[in-house]
Amino acid sequence: MHDTHQIFKNIETCLSCSLLKRAKLFRKLCGERIIDLLLHMPSYVIEKIYAECLSIEKVGQIITTKIRIDCVEQPPPRSRKPLIVFGRCCEVSTEILLFNYKSSAIQIKSAFPIGGYVFISGKLGLSYSNIFQFVNPEKLSSHASALQNSGFFNIYPLTAGIFQNTIYAAMKEAIRRLGDGKIVDWLTDDILFKNDFPRFTEALKDIHNPTHLQKSELDSQSRRRLCFDEMLAEQINIRISQPQGRPSFTIKNDKCLIKKLLSFLNFELTESQKQVLLEIFRDMESGRGMMRLLQGDVGSGKTIVAILATLYAIENGYQCAFLVPTEILARQHHRVISEYFTRLGILSEILTAGETRKTRAIILERVESGTAKILVGTHAILADKVKFHNLGMVIIDEQHRFGVGQRLQLIDKGTAPHILSMTATPIPRTMVMAMYGDIAVSSITEKPRNRSEIITTAIQMNKIPMVIESIKKIVAKNQKVYWVCPLIEESADTDYTCVINRFNHLKGYFPDDIQMLYGRMKTAEKQEIFKNFRDGSAHILVSTTVIEVGVDVPDATVIVIENAEKFGLAQLHQLRGRVGRSHLQSFCILMFDPKLSRIASERIRIIKGSNDGFHIAEKDLILRGGGEILGTRQSGQKKYRTFDAYLPENQSVIYEVLKQTSKLASDIVDQGLVNQYKDLLKIYASEKPANVRQSF
Repeated sequence: MHDTHQIFKNIETCLSCSLLKRAKLFRKLCGERIIDLLLHMPSYVIEKIYAECLSIEKVGQIITTKIRIDCVEQPPPRSRKPLIVFGRCCEVSTEILLFNYKSSAIQIKSAFPIGGYVFISGKLGLSYSNIFQFVNPEKLSSHASALQNSGFFNIYPLTAGIFQNTIYAAMKEAIRRLGDGKIVDWLTDDILFKNDFPRFTEALKDIHNPTHLQKSELDSQSRRRLCFDEMLAEQINIRISQPQGRPSFTIKNDKCLIKKLLSFLNFELTESQKQVLLEIFRDMESGRGMMRLLQGDVGSGKTIVAILATLYAIENGYQCAFLVPTEILARQHHRVISEYFTRLGILSEILTAGETRKTRAIILERVESGTAKILVGTHAILADKVKFHNLGMVIIDEQHRFGVGQRLQLIDKGTAPHILSMTATPIPRTMVMAMYGDIAVSSITEKPRNRSEIITTAIQMNKIPMVIESIKKIVAKNQKVYWVCPLIEESADTDYTCVINRFNHLKGYFPDDIQMLYGRMKTAEKQEIFKNFRDGSAHILVSTTVIEVGVDVPDATVIVIENAEKFGLAQLHQLRGRVGRSHLQSFCILMFDPKLSRIASERIRIIKGSNDGFHIAEKDLILRGGGEILGTRQSGQKKYRTFDAYLPENQSVIYEVLKQTSKLASDIVDQGLVNQYKDLLKIYASEKPANVRQSF
């Protein structure tokens, strides 16, 4: 329908003979097709000014000019000093400094003839003696090329072996392949008019032929147009592929098991928890596949909500899988679940890498036969040998810690199971939409009753003796203390405190009351250490961030975080959430190096000032971008081609675009108009198309 075949051709077809040898580098840099080259967006725009004469007002600008050579000063052999060319521009003294200039004396004499002229282009500066100066400027061949080297120019991301001029030459031919009006636009005239968007071909030409400097990445309507297109393509793909809204089995019963479990609890659910459960039950009763994200602050009671949801499925004869990121958390969840389920006559199992071969075989048989109704586990439950009898519900805790493929491995073990993802890192609405599309979101906004606010203080590292004295008083009350360090062992590359050194230091003060924990320990050893800490034989646990997620020890009331400047806001908030899990007053002590960067200082100020995870997540988004909120970048976290979704200055634009494209994509899919957007979907498909089910 649309004449777009030219831009889908291999990139070699638009490269000149001189550039063909770099075709492999172009494919590495941007992709296989001409459209991939056209979607290789510039990082910023610079202005090069042609000037016959130099003036103080031009200092700091990129200037193209003509220099008359007076003399050349060569550096001594094997010296790091630059080659210095002394000259004049309109009788004004000017220096050209060339570092790492590896030419012979004859070549230098030819390149910079005394009394002759050269054309150069570079950033104009001033020397210590206030003489105009160029450092490593570009040398141009003629007056004509100097004139061509003035104006506005894109600066593109590069790879080794490709230079800006190489990109310019290839981009010029790629733009020619766009043609004039050959591509029929997929966006309707009313959408273009409403948003003041140019047509697709015009947008690309405008981006690659700049006429002004940019204030920000999405400053121009052309760049916003491509942002709109890419978001729309993703939102359409999500709606085509996600199970939410697709037919699935209906779960509906009288909730007998849920009522029994609620009668066992020694606490009441909060109103927020009750509302979330109603939303989950409504999804499961709809006859459509549930795809819901449950987000709530640390300690808000997400786990009990998930357990009650699994009971609803189990009462209908279905099995449940509970995927968690760490073995410590898996065993904690299983301990809680088995305490409840044993009283209900339901068999639960746990599977981690630590099980023996004999135990594993028994667990696998019980799961496959359907005897075990819920399987809690780490990545071990993703193995091909793990087969379910009738998997009807999947719970994924701290879902952003699992890659797309891992989540799909578990989901594919059932037939259209209902899916509940959980995160204790509250995600701003912008990020939720970007990661999941228009997924249903439930938020627990209250904490359980009788929980006191955690008092957070920040103390310099040299005050450790004072902290130790305070901990002695806490231990005397029979309360527990976490002490978190960023490293396991000492490192020559950094002076951060390590777990082993801090453990040995504190052991001198608490010889019989301290344990050490880190991820590399053997499974049995970790289990024993954590049990000792949880059950009372040890009151201090020196650890890495292995305790960051979900660990629940109610009588732990103090957490000391060394080198707090090393951690991001989200991680600091998660670590702080290990305390404050009972009515006891709890404390978080942030120990920091006094030589703080501006961002590190701001992080500590924010975490001291608020216990609200949603507020902290929003601040994190502004301060560091989405990568910090979501932790380490995951394979399921989208990286866009035409804009950076995590730049704070882009957030307001992206949010508005997401709202529009989300609604438009739903209309397109519901009305059966996807075929009209096939070229759009093809344009934003990568060489190896990303699994469009990445919203999981």
